[in-house]
Amino acid sequence: MRTCLDVRASGALASPYPVSIYSDTYDLEDYVRMVCNAGLTGLLWSPEVRESADEEDFFRRVQVAVLSAQTLFNGWYLRNPAWLQFDKQLNNEDKFLPTATKNEDVVRQLLNFRMSLVPYLYAQFARYRTDGTPPFKPLVLNYPKDKAAAAIDNQFLIGDDLLACPIVGKGNERTVYLPEGNWYNFNTNEKLEGGRSHNVRFALHEVPLFVREGTILPLAEPTDCITPQTTFVLNCRVYGKQARNTSLFEDDGISYGFESGIYNKVLLSWNGRGSIKRTGKFKGVRYKVKNWTLIE
Repeated sequence: MRTCLDVRASGALASPYPVSIYSDTYDLEDYVRMVCNAGLTGLLWSPEVRESADEEDFFRRVQVAVLSAQTLFNGWYLRNPAWLQFDKQLNNEDKFLPTATKNEDVVRQLLNFRMSLVPYLYAQFARYRTDGTPPFKPLVLNYPKDKAAAAIDNQFLIGDDLLACPIVGKGNERTVYLPEGNWYNFNTNEKLEGGRSHNVRFALHEVPLFVREGTILPLAEPTDCITPQTTFVLNCRVYGKQARNTSLFEDDGISYGFESGIYNKVLLSWNGRGSIKRTGKFKGVRYKVKNWTLIE
């Protein structure tokens, strides 16, 4: 059975293991920089969520967590979930916030987004294993000739088609640099021109994310957990009429059968209408497309 390791500290001999690294640092701006720059080394960095200064700080941390390699709530010393009370002492005294129920609804919304992104992320991790391309990476890796992209360490790519732009300070606004081409705001579907900076807004319940034009983004209907029997029901968003093919990785999800070729490549295509083509030796079906939505 496959395993996943969390590593807080290790030596060089741990480098071949499939680990996600985290540490006791808790500065949100540093977290975003670590997720971005760790991709230059091929490592995975996972920020964590525990207590927070206030509601704004807490949800900005959750947004970064759901856009990272591992979404991690590390509240082992808290008596109750962090979203019910951000203050450590009050949390352990069972004194909840007046907004606790609302906070829980927002956390659920953000975590449901994370679960919907699993098929896309799984394909990125499969690519990570086969050719070493990091799933989370700075812009300069994809746009090496873009001098503006080379200087950015507060945004990062997820695969080739998603651009995370977390807000780490106060307020709902930040300046975002979009590389060449056109990009869509994931929340509003607004199309913005690349090769320049834009002032954008992201509310606490929204994911700070842009989608590259030409992307077929397979979003799964969220489930509470994933088992070997889980079938992902996909709602495919097509960003622009000239969409590129998207490939998903399909296998049993738990064994090493893929090393013997027991997996499928699931090709999603768009030519005025959507199509799905499955090739490979895996006999099961983990992905089913429910509908396609063209976003122009």
